[in-house]
Amino acid sequence: MKRLQFQYHMQLTFDSPVHDHHFTLRCTPARDIRQKILEESVKIYPKHFSSEETDSYGNHCIYGIAKKKHDHFSVDVTGIAEVDREVYLPAKPLHQIGLFRYPTRLTQSRSAVRELYQQIRQESDNWNPYNSASGVDVVGHVTEMMGKLYKRFQYQPGVTGVNTTAEEACEKGAGVCQDYAHILLALCRIEQIPCRYVAGMMLGEGASHAWIEVSDGTHWIPLDPTHNRAVDDTYLKISCGRDAQDSSLNQGVFTGGGSQKQEIFVSVSEME
Repeated sequence: MKRLQFQYHMQLTFDSPVHDHHFTLRCTPARDIRQKILEESVKIYPKHFSSEETDSYGNHCIYGIAKKKHDHFSVDVTGIAEVDREVYLPAKPLHQIGLFRYPTRLTQSRSAVRELYQQIRQESDNWNPYNSASGVDVVGHVTEMMGKLYKRFQYQPGVTGVNTTAEEACEKGAGVCQDYAHILLALCRIEQIPCRYVAGMMLGEGASHAWIEVSDGTHWIPLDPTHNRAVDDTYLKISCGRDAQDSSLNQGVFTGGGSQKQEIFVSVSEME
């Protein structure tokens, strides 16, 4: 168990003022049996009308409207969390989490992803595809795929974007944490393994991070394909869904403006 101090900062800068800015934020760490939020502060600029709800994936959402003109929009979340890697989130029965077994637009498997899947399958000495009655160790099975993906895929910022699909990233052979997660989800969904995308933070400073969770039939087990390892208690989960779009930390529409620039800074440190 670790106690983590966290900071999340996001700023949108517009090249000309906007107004009637409707936004949805998923920016606060999840509160569940794996991570307890001991302290938390949320500051949003400009002042706005907002409400808080939980979406269909269980994510805490802040909905708001900033009506007056503004040339930038910022969110700052700070706090302290206690994380226990020995505890896993319970998963509902298979028939209740069926939506996590099938591909989305961002996690469809076409020629590049399916070719990668076949390569991984051929390299395995004892490949046994998952099905709900096969008795396959699903976490071990996905961990094997994750390791093979890690060897083939290169971490390289700037070659993909927020709308890049698993297929497109697989063709490039390079990308960032979102792409690692989408490709591994696509590989899992070829076999209809229940799995979901997670957005969050991890120990250190920089950008937000992404990983996946796999249902073993009883619990959601988190795996980080970018680093080829199990998620431990140096990670903080914020949101989850079928893919990055479901888990987006910031969504919005507004009137006016032109181009916009988004900056994200995340800091997570371990407390004594």
